[in-house]
Order: sequence, then structure tokens, then C-alpha cells
Amino acid sequence: MKRIVYYFLLIVMFFSIWQACLPDRMAPDPIDISRPGFIGFGLNDSSGINIALDDPVIMIFNKKMDPNSFQDNFILESISGEINGTFSLGDMADSVVIFTPSEDMHTAEVYKANVYGGVRDANGYSLLSPNDPDIPQTTSFFTTGDYAENGMIHVFFVDRNGIELFMVQNLDSFATSTTITNETTFGSGEVRITPDGSKIVIANRLAAGTISIFDPATLDEITTVNVGVGPEHLFLTNDFAYVVNLSARTISVVDLNSFTESEVIEFTDGFRPRDIVYSAATEKLYVSSNLSGDYGTMRVIDANDFNSYYDVENITPDNRQTVDMEISKDGAYIFIAEFNTSGLSVFSTAVDSVIATMDHGTSKNEDGAISEDFYYLVTNDGTVFKIDISTKAIVGQLALGTTSAAIDVTAADEMLYVVTPNDSTAQIIASSTMTILRDCKVPGILKRVVISVNNY
Repeated sequence: MKRIVYYFLLIVMFFSIWQACLPDRMAPDPIDISRPGFIGFGLNDSSGINIALDDPVIMIFNKKMDPNSFQDNFILESISGEINGTFSLGDMADSVVIFTPSEDMHTAEVYKANVYGGVRDANGYSLLSPNDPDIPQTTSFFTTGDYAENGMIHVFFVDRNGIELFMVQNLDSFATSTTITNETTFGSGEVRITPDGSKIVIANRLAAGTISIFDPATLDEITTVNVGVGPEHLFLTNDFAYVVNLSARTISVVDLNSFTESEVIEFTDGFRPRDIVYSAATEKLYVSSNLSGDYGTMRVIDANDFNSYYDVENITPDNRQTVDMEISKDGAYIFIAEFNTSGLSVFSTAVDSVIATMDHGTSKNEDGAISEDFYYLVTNDGTVFKIDISTKAIVGQLALGTTSAAIDVTAADEMLYVVTPNDSTAQIIASSTMTILRDCKVPGILKRVVISVNNY
């Protein structure tokens, strides 16, 4: 019996020594079976503008992620198509996933990033259950472009009284302002910039009419030139400003090199000018009528002698006044927006007649702008239309939902600026997709806008 007890104690002792020699063991950490959570995108990826073409997309989660799972569950695309790239974890946090494009994105395009529910954490758990609807996390940004000649633009606004000139830089940052005139005006006249980008010209609607000329690089006033009474509409070449003086019923031709009024076009037959454009292709001025009962008439004037002219009738759909005229860069077509209606006509300078009319069917026409390939029109209720110059067809449309007063387009046709005076802002729109990028705030009640063609 003693021997049995001895053997039993020996076995117990051996087992105890063997167990003591084993390494310490603690209960293993429980495996995290919760799904990962998406926190957000990087700062540049969230409605950013002027984003570098090779800029990465940053995605932030609440736990370590598996970058290999993103290849089939992430899309970065624009109107030009998808962009390929690689995925990696952030250097400082493995809950950050970085998409690095393997090719440059296209210039001046809206890119949209989509993260789908199939992305997984390091434990293999997806963002969404397979039974949940896969609605992606999304963001968008706007890439850098050639808004002006090799760089960034300046955008200029005139207030509704024609007293202040405001400048915006870096696409949406208010920079400074200056006084145009201290005199009482009859509201804001047109503002335009010369094709070479060297001068801003503003029509000052004064009893003793003037035009103010500014340097768009510095916002310094170059000079003021006297013209006729009540100047409002303008057309500029590099050498001349053609100024329609509504009250005086004349056109002033201002030499932009000597800064003098070199010619006054008067109309002894009672014709009253309203809006004006010039075609280098035909070397003619095209002037709409402001005479009651004769609103649908276009006077075509030789720009060399200012004496030879003839009239063309029925240039507006309902024979009403023009509110804006813009001519194509090649001088072939004039887009004529009719005042107080939704009608628009296209005038061919080759055949001296209207070749197309359209009615966009929204509210009243307000202002137009033209690029190499498209004519843009904004209406009083804030509807923006994109019209193909070659086909004369509406190819894009955007409803801003707020009263609008003016529109202009960047030199490379990448962005539109639309003045929305009720809140002293301008809406910045990607012209390719007709989507709003953001707005820019200016400390004044705005009326007019013009965009530089040079970089600063």
C-alpha cells in the first residue's frame, strides 16, 4: 500500500515539475469581430479645387485595413474615365489607406472618389454586411488646370451701382477692392477685359459718361477717358474699346494705346444703338437697335470708315431688345439673348442673317459668355445653359436656384463664374460637367463679372 502511495506522489511531483517548466501562458486576446468604420477623406479630397494632378486620395478608418481589398472596391473617375493606381497604408497610422494614381489625372476636371462596402480590415471584416445595400462613401475635387495663360486667374466683380471693383484670386479668395468712381451713377455698366489681358475697361453710367481702365495684375487705375452720356455696353479689341452710349445714342471709339476718344459714331437717321460686337473676320461692327418699334434690327457698320452701313431685320425671336450679344472667337456667329424673354438667336456674319433660334423655356435671359467651343447663358432665375457653337444646340444645363446677374468663363473653358447678388457671392462651376464646385464671397452687392486671361 505504501508503495502505491509512493508511486502516486512521484507521478504528481513529475507532472508538477513538467508544468512548471512550460512557458507562461495567458488567455489570448479576443479577435475583433466588429466591422470597420469609415471616418472620412483627406482635406484635399473634400471639395478641394486646384488639386495637383498626381495628388493621392486619402481614406481614414477606425482600425487597421487591408489595402489589397481596395483594388476592386474603389473607383476614382471623371468625365474622361477612371484613373488607376496603387493602395498602401499610411506611415503614421495603419487605419489610413492611401490611393496613389499611377498616371496623372486630367487637368481642370471634377474627380469623384467612391469607396464601396467590400473593403476589409486586417481581420477580414468588410465595411458593410453582404446583405446591406452597397452605397459608396463619396467625395469630389477639382484638379488644377490652365485657367489662364500658364496659371492662376484673377476674377473681377463690379457692384450694382458701378462704384466698386472687387478682385478674387486663387480661384475663390477675396483679395482687394478699389473705387471706380465717386460720382453718382445710373447703375453698373459693362466690364470687359482686352483679349491680351492687359486692360480692364468699365463703362461708367454717368451724366458725363466715362470709361475707367484698370491694370488687372495690380488693380491700379490706368486712366479715365471721357465718352458720351450713359455708356453701358462695350466690346474690346487689344487696340480699341467700342462703347455704346445709350443716352447720347452714339458709339465712342476709344484708342486703348493713346487713351483718347478717336471717333464718335453718330446716327443722323434716328438709329439708337444698344449692344455691340466686332468681327475681325469681316472687319465690321454689329450693333443692335434700342429704338422702340425697331428693336429687332441689327446695324452692320464698316469698322474701317464707320460710314458705310446697312441694316438687317428680325435678329431677335420676338423683335424685342437685346440684353446681351457675344461673338464667337472666329467672328462667324453672334449669339443674341433677347431682353425680357427666354428666346435666343444665332446670327451668321457670313450670310448676314439669323440661322437658328431657340427658346430655353425658363426665365428671362440675363447675361452670356463665350469660349472657343461653347456659348454660356444665365437667366434671371439662375439657370445656366451650355450651348455648342458648332451645332447650335443646348448640351448642358444647371439650375442654381437663386437670382443671377452675370456670367463669365475662364480662358481655357474650365470654369464658369456666375454672379448671385442676393448673397454677394459668385458660384464657381466646372464647365465640363456643369456641376458647382463652390462659391466665393465678395463684400458687395454684385452685378458684373469678368475673368483675366493671364496668370498672376
